[in-house]
Amino acid sequence: MKKRNKLLCGLVSVAATAVLSAADLNSPFESLPAETLAAFRFDNSPETLDQYVDNTRLGQLLFSEAKIAEYKSFIEDLIESEDEDGNFISRLGEVGLELDDLYQMVGSHFGAAVVNQEVPEHLPMPTFLVWAEMGEGVAERAFTAVLEGSIENEEIERTDLELPGGPGARIKNLTDGSSFLVSQLGNRFFFAIGNVMEPITSMDEAKVFENAELEALGQFMAAQQEGGGEFLTRFYADSGIGEVRPDYPTRLELLGDLGAVFDFIPPQNRQLFEALEFDAFTKLGVWSGFVDMQERSTIFVGSPTPRSGIATLLENEFFEFQPPEWVPSNVNAYTVAAFDMNKVYDFALDMAKKFMPPEQVEQQLAMANGQLQMTLQSDIPTLMSAFGKRIHVLEYPIEVVSMENPNGTSLDLPRASQAMVMDFTRPEILQAGMAMIAGMAQNPAAGIELVDEQGFAGVRVQDPAQGVVTIAHGMGKLVFAVGSEETSSRIFSALTNPPQGENALVNSSEFRSFIADANVKPGVLFSYSRGEEILKNLVPVFKSLGTSMRASAGEDAAGLMERAIALFPSEEELDGLLGITFSRMYHNDHGIILEGSNQYK
Repeated sequence: MKKRNKLLCGLVSVAATAVLSAADLNSPFESLPAETLAAFRFDNSPETLDQYVDNTRLGQLLFSEAKIAEYKSFIEDLIESEDEDGNFISRLGEVGLELDDLYQMVGSHFGAAVVNQEVPEHLPMPTFLVWAEMGEGVAERAFTAVLEGSIENEEIERTDLELPGGPGARIKNLTDGSSFLVSQLGNRFFFAIGNVMEPITSMDEAKVFENAELEALGQFMAAQQEGGGEFLTRFYADSGIGEVRPDYPTRLELLGDLGAVFDFIPPQNRQLFEALEFDAFTKLGVWSGFVDMQERSTIFVGSPTPRSGIATLLENEFFEFQPPEWVPSNVNAYTVAAFDMNKVYDFALDMAKKFMPPEQVEQQLAMANGQLQMTLQSDIPTLMSAFGKRIHVLEYPIEVVSMENPNGTSLDLPRASQAMVMDFTRPEILQAGMAMIAGMAQNPAAGIELVDEQGFAGVRVQDPAQGVVTIAHGMGKLVFAVGSEETSSRIFSALTNPPQGENALVNSSEFRSFIADANVKPGVLFSYSRGEEILKNLVPVFKSLGTSMRASAGEDAAGLMERAIALFPSEEELDGLLGITFSRMYHNDHGIILEGSNQYK
């Protein structure tokens, strides 16, 4: 049974029949109320994508008219393969939509927000608002499609509404009483649903929450026509946010009041959260945009000084970015971060005392120190102080390894290949530990192999998921290598015989050119990578995925997967698409900041 009663929202007197254009309206993001907890917006409109097509080789390759036609052809074939009777396309037609409308919905300005809507005599209700600003006529067709789709389902009740500036409807499931709102304002389509934070004991109470949900959507739509959204003004008044907010146009923007969001964590889950002092974080800001042939991004996490809890682990001393001479230029990525093992130890000790009586922690600590003294002739403070203040991570090109199947066949699989290096000034401690492991290595079932290579001694373990894991020490360094045996050999060789000239990252012309232009400031973490090499690493991954699908899912599924993979550029096409990808982390009195850039060519 269907209700078609026309209800007057009554929040503002705006004629529902008014013809509204985007130029007449405030943006949805500008119209969010002060009670907004978090919100994001993303611009995927054709006008924005054209910037990439007009200016970058990557955009020309991925978003050209010919490429988009390939995407659409694949999607249509995928629909046909899953819907042989044509019910999906037929159903679209019945509600007045075509596939092209769906494509236009994806290529739009869209966003979402959580508003802490007041409910009289009840707890506030987090209400999700979702919007999309589409091409001419698409929002109207999408709204009509929702209305038409509700007609034939007897378990759905639809109530038509008049909202400020446009039509709306409540779509209710008669089985469980749940409902949501949809609406349209010019070329904008809206969806809203409240999340009640307490039991509903009567139909009258349910009506109160429904009215609050309706009020949230109505006020949001009214603010787009008459002003009144206060979230952005309040959020950007924060001095910490204002200091790091980008001055370039952004395509992505995500803002959140972390303190308010964290209040919704259930009490039973708060102990660990509060022990780590996540509740000391204040604001979250994320921005990204295309500027000067780069994709730039900024992430801000509010954490005012003096910091405590987990935030202290990021509050390390600043240093200048300068790769050591042993880092080769042919790595895909190189990351270096300030790291203080003593700080990690103190944090872990503090955490333990929050969950256990302090005297019990001290007793267990004394026992651990006693065991270390017997086995390694050291104690925890000495061990912690032996570590250096930097951690270096190198990412090599993906390695393709052959794995034997139980049936005797083999399969080539891509495997990540990484090495982590830290200074370690007390090699005698590691030598004592390795001597203990040597006894275990004599047992073949343990799967441990001793390593003595190029001046490095340690152990090597075969791990089914990670491949070969090597832990070794030498030349005042502690090395962790994951991938294959060649991974550890690479890093041992680089440390023993540092690359010369252009073969060293610090001397390569590409690196020097980037550093000269980027004006890199000191920070606590830096990451440098060759963008197109990272992209090329995906090629063997995709090839392996197609092979796996053919072996496990059959020819049809494998064929579709291979068609999807074929949409991705070939290794030859990836040449010359991207430049350097770089990021820097630092902190100030207001919080922790991560800045990044992706060079396009």
